[in-house]
Amino acid sequence: MRSISLLIIAIALLLSTAPAFANPVKDADEILSSGGKLAAQLWTFRYDLEKDVPGTLKKIKNLGINYVEGFDAPFIVGDAVKFRSQLDAAGLKMFALHWNNLNDWRKNPTIIIQTAKKLGAHYTGIAWLKVSKEEPVTLAVVNEAADILMKACPQAKAAGLQLYYHIHGYELQPTTDNKTFFDSFVSHIDYNCVRLEADIYWVTYAGNNPVQFMEKYRNGVELLHIKDMPDNVSTGIFNGADFNPPDMPAQNWVPVGKGKIDYKSIFEKGKQIGVKWYILEMDKFDGDVYAAVASSLAYIRNKKLFP
Repeated sequence: MRSISLLIIAIALLLSTAPAFANPVKDADEILSSGGKLAAQLWTFRYDLEKDVPGTLKKIKNLGINYVEGFDAPFIVGDAVKFRSQLDAAGLKMFALHWNNLNDWRKNPTIIIQTAKKLGAHYTGIAWLKVSKEEPVTLAVVNEAADILMKACPQAKAAGLQLYYHIHGYELQPTTDNKTFFDSFVSHIDYNCVRLEADIYWVTYAGNNPVQFMEKYRNGVELLHIKDMPDNVSTGIFNGADFNPPDMPAQNWVPVGKGKIDYKSIFEKGKQIGVKWYILEMDKFDGDVYAAVASSLAYIRNKKLFP
């Protein structure tokens, strides 16, 4: 018995001092964790999801997508437990939840946080500031969004959630002190409480250089929305009045690599500043949206943009 015990002890010591290469190979998600992950925003597939949730989720999975970002559609948040089971059945995980209805954040963030938890998300946040299409976005409402998120921070932290804010471009209106509404937003938040999701398309649409934007807010930018813009789409400062992306021409969006946005530089900057999530999205598309997402994925991989 003594010899057996000594043998067990020796084996245990050997295993504890084994070199790192003797450990089991990490799975793909662990390997990519330091360089970010790819995901898809379900908004891209909203019309199909309205008609057939299981079938649409299966088609998303077949694209090679493992993670999705949700939004506050009735077929998602109306029965969060059911939708999570449908995600599980498709082999997908919702890592984040946009909540677009600003009045819901004003009334009761608790419901939003609870719903995000039920869906299995790690992030939830504000993704839209307009209540009507006609209204412009004001500095007051931009600052209000920051204050809402900061007030909800303790509750989100207690629930194990990270709050975030998705920029749509109207926040980049200038102020009189050579700054922007978004600079004011950032001055109202603590990055420990609120992370930033830079929509590269809308930052570009607002006349900003997205790489410079990422650098300026490098301590907060943790997620990116990626999609491309044709050469004929005009860019410049806008205040959000009469602005609603679903009403814009479908030709305004093209797959990554088919437009004028320099994604090579964006992915390089993303690696430098530690972006964790690169989220494929098509607000609209004149054609097969699944083929568009597949084209974006192929471009990213063929050009070796992704870590």
